[in-house]
Amino acid sequence: MADYNVKGDNLSQGINCVVRIDPDDESGSCPQEVGFVQDFNIRKSINLQRAEVLGEILPVSLDPTSVQTTTSMKGFIPTKALMDQGIESVRGGGRFCMKSFNPDDTRLVDTKIATKFPYLDFYDKKHRCIVGSTTWAVVTSYGDSSSGKGYVTGDVSMESIGYSNGPSYPSET
Repeated sequence: MADYNVKGDNLSQGINCVVRIDPDDESGSCPQEVGFVQDFNIRKSINLQRAEVLGEILPVSLDPTSVQTTTSMKGFIPTKALMDQGIESVRGGGRFCMKSFNPDDTRLVDTKIATKFPYLDFYDKKHRCIVGSTTWAVVTSYGDSSSGKGYVTGDVSMESIGYSNGPSYPSET
């Protein structure tokens, strides 16, 4: 039987991974951690055109017509005291937190321009590798919630252009 253990790690563990955003550069030259992210999901959907013809039960061809990438994050909302001292100095903190993604309605209505984040990635800090990345993320929904004695959490969804594996994960298809 093969030995799958590589220096004690055979999987990229969630405890090592963070979400990062570069607000200025599409290449991700200076990404910054999004603080207090609890859950992260990114999904790429490939929309297909089915060539369905008379007399055939199955389509005779499936052709890609577009790609849609959606990202969702859920995380804890830091207190005002943490925000005032700068959450980048706190464990689990960065320049950005869930509240950073709540669009300013007045600005959106006045300018008709949505904030776009040029680069977003999912990064394994322990192994120093990018799991995957996307570009030009735009917030499509935002919400805050809490239940019982739980912490207040923020929930954000975004749509972006494409999703690529990091350099350590070559695509086979």
